[in-house]
Amino acid sequence: MGSDPRTAAPPFANEQPQQQLWLPEFCISRVPITNAQYQRFVAATHYPAPGHWPAGQPAPGTEQFPVTYVTWQDAQAFCAWAGVRLPSEAEWEKAARGPMQDPPADGARWWPWGDALPDATRCHFNGQALGVAPAAQSVLPVGQFPPGASPYGVLDMAGNVWEWTNSCYRRYPYHVDDGREALTATGLRVVRGGSYNHDLRHIRCAARDGMAPGVRDLYIGFRVAISADITTATPALALDWVSIPAGLFVMGSASPSPRCAVLPSELPQQRVEVATFQLAQTPVTNADYAVFVQATGHPPPAHWLGGVLPTRLARHPVTHVDWYDAQAFCRWAGVRLPTEAEWEKAARGPASVASEVQIYPWGNAPPNGRRLNYRRTSKRATTTPVDRYPHGASPYGVLDMAGNVWEWLSSVYAPYPYRADDGREDLTVAAPRVLRGGSFVSPHADYVRCAMRSLSYPTRRREHIGFRLAR
Repeated sequence: MGSDPRTAAPPFANEQPQQQLWLPEFCISRVPITNAQYQRFVAATHYPAPGHWPAGQPAPGTEQFPVTYVTWQDAQAFCAWAGVRLPSEAEWEKAARGPMQDPPADGARWWPWGDALPDATRCHFNGQALGVAPAAQSVLPVGQFPPGASPYGVLDMAGNVWEWTNSCYRRYPYHVDDGREALTATGLRVVRGGSYNHDLRHIRCAARDGMAPGVRDLYIGFRVAISADITTATPALALDWVSIPAGLFVMGSASPSPRCAVLPSELPQQRVEVATFQLAQTPVTNADYAVFVQATGHPPPAHWLGGVLPTRLARHPVTHVDWYDAQAFCRWAGVRLPTEAEWEKAARGPASVASEVQIYPWGNAPPNGRRLNYRRTSKRATTTPVDRYPHGASPYGVLDMAGNVWEWLSSVYAPYPYRADDGREDLTVAAPRVLRGGSFVSPHADYVRCAMRSLSYPTRRREHIGFRLAR
């Protein structure tokens, strides 16, 4: 097998003729819908659970697996509940392939990451050849392959699970107005992306297949899309929740430290026990906040000129929000802000002895431009999309916990040792609240350490302060 993708993975006849399409702006979920997200839908609507869930619940440890054993109709029911939709196959391929090159390249990108042949660092595929299919355990949790991201940062678009699209399976050329996107149309529906069971040819960006909409299988799932105005999505849907297990961890800093600065407010270092909780993988975005504003009439952030969300900032963290704004969003969404202990555990990982603690979410290596957004001192400096830096992920896979925006926490800024029962978690106390994580304007590495604590009065609003959610 040669290294030229046109030789190693030639196109199928159903992908021809090649064509150029113009698409309106849209948003697509970064990863496929997970068992945890689908469980919320099942619990809210009493819709039948997937048949492989024991007692109607996903098996422990599979919450972040892509939901499977769902028909096209099941996916549509989820979308109707969540106020979103399935992507068309044209939208799916654009999200996987990236913007058209000028001049157009012959075949464009073969796989989401480019033309390098697939391997185990970029995607989960070729299970049949490796002898793992059709075991259900062959599906992996979503988001495991950052090097396989598409040009837009979308993950899992090659392998793991086939994904339903909205489109009827018809011949090319593709025409959005020829009836193939009608929900009432009969016939096969398009699936894209291949699965863990497929070879490199079937996981190409252009590869397409058709399945009867009533099919259910262990390697068929879906992701969702929404138009660029983003005014109808359920806020919890847009969040990828990360489960943080219960247990002790080391909080704060030891003194002195030869590796980094230590502030008095970080002392003394202590072991703190935290119950199991879930944390949003990324901060609340402007898109999420727009749904809240639309639904409640809450005042929009000051940087939305005319009260309208700037489309280019949809995936950036919402800013110009004070602690009370964040609390109002939480009450509406049925969630909460994380405590200071929860935030630091999610950033630092499960270390239970001082010698194991990490300085930064990714470890002890110095910060760099591949891990976070900080040290932006020019007047044109700004936030970045919340999923821009997968290499800066914490041990639990939480993103943007260093840089981009400081994050409001529930906790009152009080001296250590930290005790959750000493009044610092009282939401009625009028006192400065903790900020964590640093921001894009933080001038040096000391500000983006896991143990770094800052504070502000809860009425403060700035372009470098946002928040994330817990439950």
